[in-house]
Amino acid sequence: MNSTITSKIKNSPNLSGVYLFVNKNEIVYIGKASNLKERLKSYLDLNNSKNQTISHYASDLKWIITENDVEALILESKLIKKHLPRVNVVLKDNKNYFFVKISDDIFPKISIIHRSDNTGSVIGPFTSGTHLKQLLNLLRPVFPYCNCKTKHKKPCLSSQLNLCLGFCCLKDVVYSKDQQKQYLNNIKSITKILSGDNNSLTKDLKKQIALAVANQNFEKAQVIKNQILALENIFKHRQFIDKTDSTDYSTLTNELQTLFKTKTKIKTIEMYDVSNISGKFAVSSLVMFSEGIPDKANYKKFKIKYTKLEPNDILMLKEVFQRRVLNPQWLQPGLILIDGGIAQLKTAISVFSTHHGFKNVLLGSLAKGKKQLLVFQNNEIVYYDLSKLSRALANLLKAIQDESHRFAISYHHKLYLKELKNDR
Repeated sequence: MNSTITSKIKNSPNLSGVYLFVNKNEIVYIGKASNLKERLKSYLDLNNSKNQTISHYASDLKWIITENDVEALILESKLIKKHLPRVNVVLKDNKNYFFVKISDDIFPKISIIHRSDNTGSVIGPFTSGTHLKQLLNLLRPVFPYCNCKTKHKKPCLSSQLNLCLGFCCLKDVVYSKDQQKQYLNNIKSITKILSGDNNSLTKDLKKQIALAVANQNFEKAQVIKNQILALENIFKHRQFIDKTDSTDYSTLTNELQTLFKTKTKIKTIEMYDVSNISGKFAVSSLVMFSEGIPDKANYKKFKIKYTKLEPNDILMLKEVFQRRVLNPQWLQPGLILIDGGIAQLKTAISVFSTHHGFKNVLLGSLAKGKKQLLVFQNNEIVYYDLSKLSRALANLLKAIQDESHRFAISYHHKLYLKELKNDR
């Protein structure tokens, strides 16, 4: 890289954004980063063929700072589609990009593909399939849509989780024009977001609220208001956690040590979540993060044996914890987190603190509704407001909690679909 680019890389910010390698009026390459400084440093390694190509063509470097990774992901896609930089186009031809396909069904489905198959509409390109999938997972509860491959007689699990409107994938169902319009509006909203037209969408939603209120349809107005609030939350606070994130994990573990009043470095975090529908198909997830990165080789899933009809998350968790301590050969965590409040944490304390193999493992829980981190320290439970933690640590805890929930839901979904298939 020339001295101009090298100097700019060294002085780039520790913020998320989109970067552009340019040569006079030509944009050579566009990329995104969770942290611009850390990502741009990688381009100084000229043993990489892509870096060599960029170095050959580019004479300068620019960047656009974004609020978070979501905005960077979408802005990068929008700019690549608009400018078709020469190096990006080469990568696109090598199938390194991802696209979102909207099918042309009566109730369109959304999928991630590598190349267009000339059916439906396509949005992209996106450079990260993982981040794109995470974004769709964030948007689906806000704007539910169906991805069932075939129609079925019973309501799908996604509809029970409010990820699908329910009527769109049932056999022999009679749906109204209003229902179809609602579904298509959800697809239209997601399309606008992925196309970088979020401001236009927000204006449209506010107009829909005013119209619903004028028609005294207050329930619809509240649904739309919740959608706007959810979008604001996604775009203002969401940060993807991956290996390119600049946050030094040693800084985070120092903060955790302070919260838990320990001198031991917390390198591994294990978290549990329970998923069931009225006690049926009950499962629990165990996800492991090592130095802030998902360690999927050490993920575990539990099919809960608790069989009483009434659901009881506390007893289900206790069963899982008791089964966990019987497997000391599994990777030992420095910290165990539970999705829940004081009752869930006390259950963990009752099992782990009395077992000799886990007496030195730190314990805590994340209360989603109250946005609190509960910490067991010096034989008492201390509450911390998540908003008072550093943004990096709060984001990491949120990422671990989301991953724990996702893993539990996916296993629960698998058991439910198996039962559904047997009933057909």
